[in-house]
Amino acid sequence: MARDLDFIEPDDKRNLVVVKVDPRIYPVDLIYNAAYSIMEKAYVILEGSLQDAVYAILKPRNFKGSLRDLGRLFYDELTASAFYAVQLARNRGVREALIQGLSNRFPVENEYDEEEIIKEWEDKFGDSDERDSE
Repeated sequence: MARDLDFIEPDDKRNLVVVKVDPRIYPVDLIYNAAYSIMEKAYVILEGSLQDAVYAILKPRNFKGSLRDLGRLFYDELTASAFYAVQLARNRGVREALIQGLSNRFPVENEYDEEEIIKEWEDKFGDSDERDSE
């Protein structure tokens, strides 16, 4: 089991923490989600390579804890994003079935073409040329 010392490196001199993320475990969209979720608490810069490692450089903004705590918070958000993505994938069939059921229950009765919409609009509100000349 990896300790946080292996992937969280606080730099007290520069008041920032560097968090190393393995993009094979956490895809880039999850890294972006985690970065976005802590933007109120820290400035975030992402560097590195999608083949080897991505480095999240975090500089406290409105965060009262230690630099190590900020790095752990980033990893917590990363894990939460991963959990959400897994649950979203698992529940895809349920969501599709619900949407399909709703669309069968409430079918679209009238499909309008563009000319009908324009005619109804003009009948109700008048011609746009008339309004522009006022």
